[in-house]
Amino acid sequence: MNNAYAALVDLASRSAEVWQELPAADSEQTHWTGLGFNLLGQRFVVPMDEVAELMRVPSATRLPGVKNFVVGVGNVRGRLMAVLDLAMYFGEPSQLASSQRRVLAYEYDEQYVGFIIDESYGMQHFPSEAYDEDVSDVAGIFRPYLQGSYRVAGTQWPVLSLVALAEDPKLEKLALESPAPGRAINGN
Repeated sequence: MNNAYAALVDLASRSAEVWQELPAADSEQTHWTGLGFNLLGQRFVVPMDEVAELMRVPSATRLPGVKNFVVGVGNVRGRLMAVLDLAMYFGEPSQLASSQRRVLAYEYDEQYVGFIIDESYGMQHFPSEAYDEDVSDVAGIFRPYLQGSYRVAGTQWPVLSLVALAEDPKLEKLALESPAPGRAINGN
C-alpha cells in the first residue's frame, strides 16, 4: 500500500511541474460549420441552418410537362417533396449513379424541396479567418447562389446558399412554357 501512495505522490509532483493554463475562452478560434458536397466536379459547402436533412434520393413520381431538372414529387415520411436535380438545373447531367447521389432537403414555410447533389462530404469545419468573399475562380453559373468561400489547405469551398437557390425566379414555375396558340409542341 505504501508503494501505491508513493507512486501517486510522485505522479502529482511531476504533473505540477509541467501543467499549463488553458487558453482564455475569448482567445479561442471561432469556426463555421457547413455540409460539404460535390456537384459537377466542384466542391461546395452549404450552411447547416439551411439544410433540413441529408438523405438518399427518394422515389419520385415523374410529372408531365415540367422542366428537365424536375425529377418529380416524392413522399418523404408523409410529406410531399419536389425533387430537383441540381446538375441538370445547372445544365449538365451527373456522371454518378443515382444510388451514389444524395438529397439536401430544404424547408421553408410550406416549401419542402429536395436538391439532388452528386455526393456528400459530410460536415466541414472552417476557421472563421479562412472566409473570403471572393468567388471569382468558381464557374459563373454558380455565382448568383454563392456567399463567399472558405479556403483551407489550398482547397476552396464556395458557400452555396439553398435560400438563394430556392428564391431563384426559375424555380417559381417548374412547368414548361406553353406554346403560343397555333404553334406545335416539338416534343419537349
